Amino acid sequence: MQQKSSTNWGLWAGLIAFSLLQLLPIPEEMSPQAWQVAAITVLMMIWWFTEAIPVYVTALVPLALFPLLANIPAATLAARYGHSLILLLLAGFFIAKSMELQQLHRRIALGIIRKVGTSKRQILLGFMIAAAFLSMWLANVIIVLLMLPIAMAIIEKEERLGASSSFGFALLLGIAYASSVGGTGSLIGTPPNLVFAATLEQLFPEAPEVSFVKWMQIGLPVIVIMLPIVWWYMVRYYRLKGPLEGGKEQIEEEWQALGRMNLGEKKVLAIFVFTAIGWLWRKDIAIDNFTVPGWTSLLGVGDTVNDSTIGMFGALLLFMIKDKKGGEPLLNWKQAVTIPWGPLILIGGGLALATALKESGLAAYIGENLAFIGSLPVALIVISIVVSMLFFTEVNSNTATATLFLPLLAGIAVANEINPLLFMIPATFACSFAFMLPIATGPNMVIFGSERLSIGEMAKCGLWLNLICVVLLTLLLYFLVIPMWGIETALPAWAE
Repeated sequence: MQQKSSTNWGLWAGLIAFSLLQLLPIPEEMSPQAWQVAAITVLMMIWWFTEAIPVYVTALVPLALFPLLANIPAATLAARYGHSLILLLLAGFFIAKSMELQQLHRRIALGIIRKVGTSKRQILLGFMIAAAFLSMWLANVIIVLLMLPIAMAIIEKEERLGASSSFGFALLLGIAYASSVGGTGSLIGTPPNLVFAATLEQLFPEAPEVSFVKWMQIGLPVIVIMLPIVWWYMVRYYRLKGPLEGGKEQIEEEWQALGRMNLGEKKVLAIFVFTAIGWLWRKDIAIDNFTVPGWTSLLGVGDTVNDSTIGMFGALLLFMIKDKKGGEPLLNWKQAVTIPWGPLILIGGGLALATALKESGLAAYIGENLAFIGSLPVALIVISIVVSMLFFTEVNSNTATATLFLPLLAGIAVANEINPLLFMIPATFACSFAFMLPIATGPNMVIFGSERLSIGEMAKCGLWLNLICVVLLTLLLYFLVIPMWGIETALPAWAE
């Protein structure tokens, strides 16, 4: 009943705010088109924050209202929902579903955990490494759902021996946090990464492409740096030490239950590796003065192939190849339709919103009215952005936060003649590093759903981790991202 009341309140609040803006006079120097886009954006923002209707449905508002009120062609908006990066994520979901059906991701996770060790600290580290690695390639929510039963079995065995609940808290939260951190490692790891790449391409067509490999150049080092820090924090916060009674036996029992690797698992693994190599080797690889030509260069298709082409090729193989002689395909349509379609719509809605903000001039108008920001030190601006994104995400879906704010941050950067990447990149990472509340990320929500943790426990542990991330993300921008991508502070030619 309380949820229904909250939903009704958010629904009416959005409609009332939208109606009031229709009645108010249009500000000077703002076009009627930009004013209508502003009103619709406020409506979407309220509905996203209050979840008055499903966040994925709110992402369809641009198709319904922008053509009617803001004179933006429906065909232009509809094309955004079929962007190539959305199709890349779709292909990633298909591959993830096939791995889930074959229990391949479970085998990989348990294999990593067995190798790391069986003390409390080692088991926590093993779960976190496995969660982070798998979340680079598969939806992090799926990874948490996979690892939760294994973790719960270990926790319950320890509790039967009369142990405290601190290790259980650490293990559950560690899995959630590691899945969020691991998702930042690749474009398909978590939707905010794709929102960033697609928004950059949408707003700045001349900007250098953010390919699978280019994102990994910064994503992988972030994982390598962040994951040990998060693990160290969890060990200190929950004061973990000593062996875990029964932990080794439980993990070994889960491993033995998998049995030997079957033919279906081997085929899915081969297709996954084939697809990953296709992504990693698509472009030329420069090593000092020596260049290894990418396979697209060798085939003469470098200008026509992108990462979504490779992903879809891999996905098609899943539907074509059978798990064994005379068996079923590795993936059929009945299984495929169970993938999470919502994030695809949400990203499409974000790109449609970005198009409206740009074409109506609203993004430029907001940026010009925040021109005073340019007088502040860039480091201070970046810290403010990271703090804002972290805490906005705590009360909103991280994908929705990225969808809403990345186009606005780009407009503010351009108006202040600052490279948009300096604002957009830390904001993107911050959307995945909200660790306090259940609604912030899918992993947080799944762990909270285990009913082992209260919101208070999550908030107390996550608050300090959020504050650590404010400092770390700022340092990583200056000492990792800027040198790796060769980013200059001044507005580049492609953004003018």
